[in-house]
Amino acid sequence: MEVRPARSARLGLLDPLRGILALCVAVYHLGVWFDISQSGGGANIAMARLGNYSVSGFFVLSGFVLFRTTPWSRVRKEGAGRFYLRRFLRLAPVFYLLCAVNVVFRLGMGPEVSLRFILENLTLTFGAIHPNHALVTGGWYVGLVALLYFAYPVLAWLREKGGLPFLVALALGLWVWSLPSTLHGVMGQPLWNRFHTYVLAPNQLFLLAWGALLAGLHEGTERRLEPKLALLLALPLVWLLIKPTPQFFDHLAALTGWWRYGYLLAVTGLVALAAFTRDGEPGWFGTQLARLGAWSYGLYLLHPFTMKLVAPRASGLLGFGLSLGLALVAAWAVHRWIEEPLGRLGRGGKG
Repeated sequence: MEVRPARSARLGLLDPLRGILALCVAVYHLGVWFDISQSGGGANIAMARLGNYSVSGFFVLSGFVLFRTTPWSRVRKEGAGRFYLRRFLRLAPVFYLLCAVNVVFRLGMGPEVSLRFILENLTLTFGAIHPNHALVTGGWYVGLVALLYFAYPVLAWLREKGGLPFLVALALGLWVWSLPSTLHGVMGQPLWNRFHTYVLAPNQLFLLAWGALLAGLHEGTERRLEPKLALLLALPLVWLLIKPTPQFFDHLAALTGWWRYGYLLAVTGLVALAAFTRDGEPGWFGTQLARLGAWSYGLYLLHPFTMKLVAPRASGLLGFGLSLGLALVAAWAVHRWIEEPLGRLGRGGKG
């Protein structure tokens, strides 16, 4: 859930796409928790693919935005300290706040609270140890993106020296690293350990590199698609994600094997289409999706909390709707009162 960068209008339709991805994740999780669709049915299959692969899409999008907007020249000019401060202010404050809420109110998100896990979360190093040491549901994404931020000054320098061939090698090398886990490692684990294996770095980091490669290609050409053509080209990619075949009941089955790479290519294609689309007037609907995109990080982290609040009081579609509505309001508030002010601070007080 990469927070919207400055001058994001230069990046095509990424803001509306970010909003769609965030909504898909929230709808999927809340739909499962409130049991609003039958397992194995068409709606359940579509929500499972869209929800899970939207998280994957955020990894691709995060890699793209960072590599596209922060070249080595910028890192060198501002200094590593300033770079890390900006990234810290984008990633950590909301995460810390929600970790504190989980710990104080004993909501049971993540592992049992201990000094070790608190230190891992405070230092954002849990992604290198185990992403599911996060003290917030879904925080495994935060831990892995933090790894990118830690390594980025070196990666930016290597990209400066190696150009597009370096990005190709990085994307291919990390993808090869993911093969054992995706093809047999996850489903070869006992049932209780499969998701813990799925979120590990070897199975996810290549998506950040795929985004980096897209950034290199984007930088290398000024050619852009018309919005209507981009939307038309997106239709078969969306259909691949929502079609009711092959049927599955275990959602992890749709996140493993060679099929996973096909779905990941579809999601990467959607990010590419959004990025390579010509800037234009988005209209009312596009503006609302872009606004939702600005709230995406908060929506991603907050919707499990609104579920915890609503579930004891409402169930089914009512509970689902209330939780989603509260999550949207909370995401707006977090963006307005935390992310925006700290974003300005990270940019040195600039608007």
